[in-house]
Amino acid sequence: MRKLMIMILPLSATIVASCGPQKLALPSDPIDRAATCAVVSAAASRANAPTVAGGLGFDQQTKIIHYAMLAGTDDQGLSTKRTAAVVARMNDLQPKITDGKWQKLAVPCDSAYPEVKKTSGIELPASKFDAELGCYAMGDFLTRAVQTTDSKGEEELAAYNKLHRDLDGPIGAGLKARGVTLVAKTQSLKDAALGKMTRLGAPSQVMKICTDRFA
Repeated sequence: MRKLMIMILPLSATIVASCGPQKLALPSDPIDRAATCAVVSAAASRANAPTVAGGLGFDQQTKIIHYAMLAGTDDQGLSTKRTAAVVARMNDLQPKITDGKWQKLAVPCDSAYPEVKKTSGIELPASKFDAELGCYAMGDFLTRAVQTTDSKGEEELAAYNKLHRDLDGPIGAGLKARGVTLVAKTQSLKDAALGKMTRLGAPSQVMKICTDRFA
């Protein structure tokens, strides 16, 4: 997970919009497609920023990593290996994309990944334990994958850490009640919960609902 954070920050901090002659299209490969849209999202955020100096804000960073999370998720849950593969491809594809007409990919990316822009109508799992586990897993993932220096982002990450501490006891008790004691099985359940949370909508908004409910 540390690898994700290290790799995504240079990309989000240095992408600058440009309008080159290249014609671009979304790749069919799911890893490359997600990486492409993540780069486009970063380029759009950078183009709309008042200055190219410094890194992107917390919400923008969580939006960028969301593409990787979605590509890393299937019906079994979120795979950190696939997610990391997307982040790696982002760095590989960035020069080609930002030297081309990346703006034309914004709408196709929105269509391919509607969850990234979903900020309303989000509902946590009906089961309290499932909701707790999902919030716990997503908060833990984001605190490991995203690093920020802006005050809003620092407050958000502090809230996620508090939520993590608050949920340690209830989740431990819930796992024990379900007879889950092995580390591998526990991790499998967390990965499955994180995968479901990833598909609910924008991670920052999902976590706001989590902290409002459980913190």
